Amino acid sequence: MAGADAARDRRTRRMLEGPIVPTILGLAAGNVPFVAGQMGAQVAEAWYIGQLGVEALASVALVYPMLMLMQMMSAGAMGGAVNSAVARALGAGAPDRAANLAAHACLIALAGAALFMLAMLGFGAAIFDLFGATERTRPAALDYAGIVFLGAPTVWLANTLASVVRGAGAMSLASICLTAAFAIQIGLGSALTLGLGPFPALGLKGAALGHLIGFAAAASTLAVAVFGGHIGLAVDLRRISLSRAMFWDILRVGLVAIASPALNVATVLVVTAMVARHGAEALAGYGLGARLELMMVPLVFGIGTALTAMVGVNAGAGQWARARRTALTGGLIAATFAGAVGMTTAFAPALWLGLFTDDPAAFEAGALYLGRAGPAYAFLGFGLALYFASLGARATRWPTIAVATRLAIIVGGGAMVAGQSLESAFTVIVVAIVAFGVLNGYGLMHRTWRGS
Repeated sequence: MAGADAARDRRTRRMLEGPIVPTILGLAAGNVPFVAGQMGAQVAEAWYIGQLGVEALASVALVYPMLMLMQMMSAGAMGGAVNSAVARALGAGAPDRAANLAAHACLIALAGAALFMLAMLGFGAAIFDLFGATERTRPAALDYAGIVFLGAPTVWLANTLASVVRGAGAMSLASICLTAAFAIQIGLGSALTLGLGPFPALGLKGAALGHLIGFAAAASTLAVAVFGGHIGLAVDLRRISLSRAMFWDILRVGLVAIASPALNVATVLVVTAMVARHGAEALAGYGLGARLELMMVPLVFGIGTALTAMVGVNAGAGQWARARRTALTGGLIAATFAGAVGMTTAFAPALWLGLFTDDPAAFEAGALYLGRAGPAYAFLGFGLALYFASLGARATRWPTIAVATRLAIIVGGGAMVAGQSLESAFTVIVVAIVAFGVLNGYGLMHRTWRGS
């Protein structure tokens, strides 16, 4: 335990005193396997589901927004709140409080998982109908969702425990455990979907089983790391006493932060419903394009979780000027990475779309989307990074305003171009993405960042 305590203290001092850019990149580097694993899992899943045909891709496009909502809430929003709370406790020199927060976070995770299970297993058909489901796509979407959301507790616990680990500055450990989950998902998912080797061909049910088993493995491994004292926190369940103050320390940030992914999914719902009017091929093509947009989340997540921890530690220590510089620097780094991906796929959409489909109509819709939205990904990356930084500072007002404005633009603009071409709908999306990035940048300059 002494060695783990010393490592924890070294990580905290580095975030408080180290040079900002190398420290951000050093912390983010620990997330590289996780980012690569999550992006690889999304690419691989889209590929082997694509082998089942356009209707399978369209069916998963109906489930994907809710699956990403659960992922973003558990890892980004509530997970970011856990990361922030643990980091602030360590920055204030209170490791026992950080350990106590870890136990409270797990109970919050189980409650969040129960809500998703109830919603999706009880009302999945109605939700998919809102997304534009048809008689062709609804049954397969229900089959896939029935298994994925049965595993909601594994996703919530894995992401929550990984957030505890990140808050303690041990980015690499969290990354390795979650990367293993994605490796299991890719291996088992592809085998069970397509019937490779001795495995049966289960179609979309096989893809869902790979997802469930992978996260179950990650949750188990991370539980051993946290509760076994391997990150320098003495989490002894026999000494934990539940308190409203501990729950509120997490929930005061998390409950506000979940508005952002909820509004993001509402945005996808509106866009999906608009695109679905143009047919299954257009929906499949947009779904592949939107999957790349949603992949900006794990790409930025690697930098963003480093920002949450680093901003949280500095906020806990009262170093607000450094916290603000850290957020701006990280936002510009994320904008550079996301912008490079967006520009590349805008000018060469076949590099992405060609991996998954050869259907001409689906390819055309996906290429049209990427051509419009890709150049705006720099604004998306910048805004997402500042969202994560704001969790560390407990300054979530402007990120919430930014994502609400994005939704408002899409709803209002979508109503104006209803019945017009896909190009008009995608142009509205671009305007909304730019507004999202600009408003998050304004929020960093606002007085909601205390000490500024």
